[in-house]
Amino acid sequence: MDQASFVGLRALGREPAMQLTWLYPHAIDEAAVTQFSERLAHGLLGRLLQRSPLPWGRHRWVANPVPGSVAWFRDPLPRERLPELRRLLLDLPVDPERGPGWRLAVQALEGGGCVLTLLVSHTIADMRAASLAIADAVAGRPLDHGFPAPSWRWSPVMLARDSVESLRALPDVWSALAALAQRSRRAGLPASSPRVRSRRDRFEPAVDAPVVPVVMDAGACQQRASDLGVASSTLIMAFVARLAFRVGRVDASGRVKLVLPVSDRRSGDRRGNALRSITVMVDPEACRNDPRALQQDFKAALASLNRHGDDLSPLFPLIPYVPLWLVRHLEQEVLGAGLPVGCSLVGELPPDVNRPCGEALLLQAAPLQRYTASELARLGGVLFLACCRVGEQLSCTVCGYVPDRVTSHAELMPFVRDALADMGLCGTIG
Repeated sequence: MDQASFVGLRALGREPAMQLTWLYPHAIDEAAVTQFSERLAHGLLGRLLQRSPLPWGRHRWVANPVPGSVAWFRDPLPRERLPELRRLLLDLPVDPERGPGWRLAVQALEGGGCVLTLLVSHTIADMRAASLAIADAVAGRPLDHGFPAPSWRWSPVMLARDSVESLRALPDVWSALAALAQRSRRAGLPASSPRVRSRRDRFEPAVDAPVVPVVMDAGACQQRASDLGVASSTLIMAFVARLAFRVGRVDASGRVKLVLPVSDRRSGDRRGNALRSITVMVDPEACRNDPRALQQDFKAALASLNRHGDDLSPLFPLIPYVPLWLVRHLEQEVLGAGLPVGCSLVGELPPDVNRPCGEALLLQAAPLQRYTASELARLGGVLFLACCRVGEQLSCTVCGYVPDRVTSHAELMPFVRDALADMGLCGTIG
């Protein structure tokens, strides 16, 4: 999965990252930020990817205990202009191979407050891995995850070791080829291939997919879910389905294709992305008044995942053999046909995650990618929600872009507000 994430990054050039943002009512001490940065560098985030010398070899994680420099934006920004910060963050590259794999940024706010942001390459860590690394850093637990020091890529030892590993992996490669052939027979041949991004597209300016944060009282959300006879996570999924319906991200039958990542992280797990995914087709009209069918479909999909696994994992042994041009062709296959809507339900985070430099007022998590307008048009836009609980706060972040309809924070906000009202939810919309 980690190598698949890296190959996708290099093929598509979007540098997918996670943005974790803490809001403070006061300025934070530079020494505290430096200490937090140094502690992060000695945890699960303190690594980079080193390529195999063989074109078809497995890459590996190597230690990188040197933190990236902290970006300080000292010109105070009004609270209402905080969405503009994402534009600045797009110019702070994070790279899992060349480094830095993650970095911190601090934006001063008018009135004396500030915002602390952690950008993490999604190849380095998913949300669960990042939250564990943050909690360890805050608690002062420098754990040795056993990453080796970087070595000469072309050394005879590396060549010999990777050659042996490649030979041992051949049975898995043949099994993956058989699974791919079976899947292709079931799906049939595609009518047409997606257009490969042209060289001219690569020089287009990055477009910031708008983000709208929503903060809700966790207890009130749970009560509303209980009134409807479902779990609070189901209520959030229904909210996302209503939002997709309102912005027009539905299929020909009017249903929403909800794609939910499921964490597979275990104790001592060193993977950057310990994730699988499930897909649930949702009727946005039916779930407005009675989301119980949605909850049943979600449970059935989760049970099927646990019994039979997902569709993509059996194909991962093929990743080292797939050239970048083919990855670009397969982008729509990986993302799923139609108009997928992402919904990441992270769950409750450890309290220390909200204390990187002392207790923060608010924590928000959101994806950050360097899309271009032509890419977003080709993909039909994007819609994604990340939701986590910190104490008594339920923090949701909606990232959405619909070509020619929703291209700014101001245009996305009314749709979010209306979708919340559809499900009887109340929250503070930023």
